[in-house]
Formats: sequence, structure tokens, C-alpha cells
Amino acid sequence: MGSSQSVRATHFQHPSKDAALDDEDFGDENRISISNKMVERLVEDATLAGGAAAASGAMVTHRGDYKDLIFMERLKCMDEKHSERCGLTVGDIKATAARIEMRTANMVSPEPVCEECKEQVIDCYVSSETPSDIIKCWDTVGDFTKCVHDAASSRLRARTQKEAREHARRERHVAHAREHALKDLTPPHREGTVP
Repeated sequence: MGSSQSVRATHFQHPSKDAALDDEDFGDENRISISNKMVERLVEDATLAGGAAAASGAMVTHRGDYKDLIFMERLKCMDEKHSERCGLTVGDIKATAARIEMRTANMVSPEPVCEECKEQVIDCYVSSETPSDIIKCWDTVGDFTKCVHDAASSRLRARTQKEAREHARRERHVAHAREHALKDLTPPHREGTVP
């Protein structure tokens, strides 16, 4: 600690019940020194933690709760800094959500996938009384996973075939347009001339 900082003496060891609480009773080996700056930081941290607890309406009783509140405050600050740096605001996110909703409003929602298997998995988990009973749901979850993979591959196959048909249709239209454009560019043939 620097010599320019004032130092407060704090007792490290409690005296016996019979002894008086005079400073002379404690030796230098039983004291720790804390600078005024350190005391200010401790008071500030306690104030932040107490203010956050009062704001949330909760009474903080454990030391771990203070750490959680300080951690949450730091996360909040990091979130604000990230928002500033990336230029994200709540308005931007709402505008993006509105654009997505507008673009997807006319899309047809697909039917649910593997509803029967999903219900079997939920029933198996609900009927499990102890955590060790959940292992019995392994086969049910495996059937559900296989059903989802099969549905995904069939949808991918159908989409790929649709895109291939669309691509072939566009290619035919381009070839047809190219043929007509070439006919329009070539001069008409006259009889007696060699093309």
C-alpha cells in the first residue's frame, strides 16, 4: 500500500471476554490494514448488491446471493456494451421480427411430425416415478428420433425433387427464349443466297 493512502486498523482476532477492547491489547501481528480506497470499494459493492436486492424486492440473506447479484449486474453491463458496439436496440429486433412475420405470413405451416411417437415419449416420462425409471424410456425415445430423421429425409428428398423440376422448367424456358431471340437476330433467308 502506498504511503500517501490513509490506513485503518482492523482487529483480526477477538479478545477474551475478560480483556478490555483497547488497541494496546492487540499486537501488530493480530492486525490487518485496509486502505480507505479498499473500504470505499467494499461499501460500494455492498451498496450495489443491496440496491439490486431492494429493486428486486427480495431480501438477500446469504453471501452467495450477493455474488449472484454482482454477477447479474456485470452481465447487464456486458449486454449493454454489446448492444452499443453492435448497434442492436429493442426497436431493431422488433423491426426484424415484424419483417419475418410479414414474409412468413402466407406460408403454409407443415403438419406436426411424429405426433404418435411424441405422445408415447411424453407418456413414458410422465409415468416414470423415479429418475432411474427414465432409462426405460430409451427405446421410446429412439423410435421418436428415428421417426423424426425419416420425416426430415423424406421432406428433404421431396424438396430436392421439387427444386430439380423447377430448375429443369427454368432451363426449358431459357432455351426456348434463346431460340426465339436467335431467330429474331438472324436476317431472313432470300432465295438464291447461301445461308
